[in-house]
Amino acid sequence: KYLARVVTSLVLALLFVFTSTSIAASKAQLCKTDIKTLLKSYEKALNGSNVDKVLQLYAKDGVFMPSGKPTSRGQAQVRTAYQHVFKDIDLDVSFNIKEIEWHGDMAFVRTVSDGKIKIIKSNTTVDNHTRELFVMKRIDSDWKIYRYMFNKMTTPKK
Repeated sequence: KYLARVVTSLVLALLFVFTSTSIAASKAQLCKTDIKTLLKSYEKALNGSNVDKVLQLYAKDGVFMPSGKPTSRGQAQVRTAYQHVFKDIDLDVSFNIKEIEWHGDMAFVRTVSDGKIKIIKSNTTVDNHTRELFVMKRIDSDWKIYRYMFNKMTTPKK
């Protein structure tokens, strides 16, 4: 009888460990899927020059740090920054996710984007090869862009 209780306890403990691990893995996968969806929505908003859609994806206290431009903090400054971006250029880019690190309500995402940028004033098109770092924050169960920084690369990196 003692051996049966020990075996039963051991089986229950292992079942708990495997179940907990499976739940954690499922939650991590769900978070990564949600973050990928957010980035796809951001890509679509950029390519559509849609300031309102971009702002919906940012946290209220989000920060936008474009290469060679001033840092924008909060919705009003971020709105103004994207209005200037979309006034000057038309984007046709796609994000390639290189890494997602998720920890609770925060995630770090490293991407590379490639595509074309049309400079509106001169009506010329240039290649775009950019690397990005996003800090995402889960707010009320939705992932938002909390911090975003990018810089241009001289050649495409895969």
